[in-house]
Amino acid sequence: MAEGPSFAREFVDVSELSDQPSTSSSAGTKESRDSSSKKEHTSCCHVECCGRGGATPDNSDHHEEPMEVDTEMKERLPTQEKKLSSGSLGGGESARPKHVTVHPPGTKSAKPTVKKKSIQADLDVPRELLKCKEEGSNRLDLSKSNITQLPVTVRDLTHLEELYLYGNKLSTLPAEIGCLVNLKTLALSENSLTSLPDSLAGLKQLRVLDLRHNKLNEIPDVVYQLTSLTTLYLRFNRIRVVGEEISNLQELIMMSLRENKIRDLPKGIGKLKKLVTFDVSNNHLKHLPPEIGECTLLSTLDVQHNELVDIPETIGHLQHLSRLGLKYNQLTSVPKSLSHCVLMEEFNVESNNISQLPEGLLSSLVMLTSLTISRNSFTSYPVGGPSQFTNIYVRKISFKKLIINA
Repeated sequence: MAEGPSFAREFVDVSELSDQPSTSSSAGTKESRDSSSKKEHTSCCHVECCGRGGATPDNSDHHEEPMEVDTEMKERLPTQEKKLSSGSLGGGESARPKHVTVHPPGTKSAKPTVKKKSIQADLDVPRELLKCKEEGSNRLDLSKSNITQLPVTVRDLTHLEELYLYGNKLSTLPAEIGCLVNLKTLALSENSLTSLPDSLAGLKQLRVLDLRHNKLNEIPDVVYQLTSLTTLYLRFNRIRVVGEEISNLQELIMMSLRENKIRDLPKGIGKLKKLVTFDVSNNHLKHLPPEIGECTLLSTLDVQHNELVDIPETIGHLQHLSRLGLKYNQLTSVPKSLSHCVLMEEFNVESNNISQLPEGLLSSLVMLTSLTISRNSFTSYPVGGPSQFTNIYVRKISFKKLIINA
């Protein structure tokens, strides 16, 4: 195979190509592997490229632990909920995708171990509130305590800065919670909340609001009044609409709306100038508003598992974008303006209807370390870069039409 002009490939293993003969011996392949592994400063990237198939999507990247109370809380928040996965698929031999893969050495860092908190079934909640008041503690953990109703005496904890109520059985909150005027973190995930009291608007210093895994049919109006929020988690509710009032939350750095029933995003999303991480995956979006391009600090944009048929050209304005998740949509193309996103590290368009990428796109993405284009309609491997792809392993290309220009 001829070497593409924009790829500095140290070796290409095609010994497992179905319907194509091997062009190098296994011994030669091993020798090339040994040679490339000795180079200290060689850049490696992850690439997946395969034919369309019927394998079940791997949703392993959608599992998420509840917001645990630990000493690392302040360091972890605000951050993105979870790093984008390159989204390889699993299954049996017949369902397993055939793909091109390159694994960069040392890029898979171990996940930090966080000790899960046990259920506090016998916790005396009124006593804990009194103790917190007497000691003047600025942090109260009532999580996993089987609480069905929060005592109104919570109003006395005006000094409180962090309140953790996740993993309970709350369906409502008392209006008195609005008295916690110094509260900065409020963790309410894994309850049964359908609404929030209007008094919550009194929490002028609230920075982190975690409402994951509740039963909200809409974003409560009071949330739009919490203008100091930097981190907002609304994952796994029943939300259908995001109001234009979202534009009020101009301090937001991280927002997660994933796993809801949202069909549209308002133009007001463009007012979130400080937004760095935006996760709206696993919804029913068909379009993104052009105003998304006004969120110029955006680094991670995850819109995978939607119904997107196009991407606005304005996405090219996101020059800080490093991770873009577009897999499992209905795209037939991506805009050429993406070539302006020169800090892109992860680009995933798996399982769409794309037959080609814009000319020069890959060669422009000089920081790219992970490219996933599997389960599309490509008939040839996209050419033109990026030049940092120095090691590429081609394994089991499953369909006959694919021609690799390597």
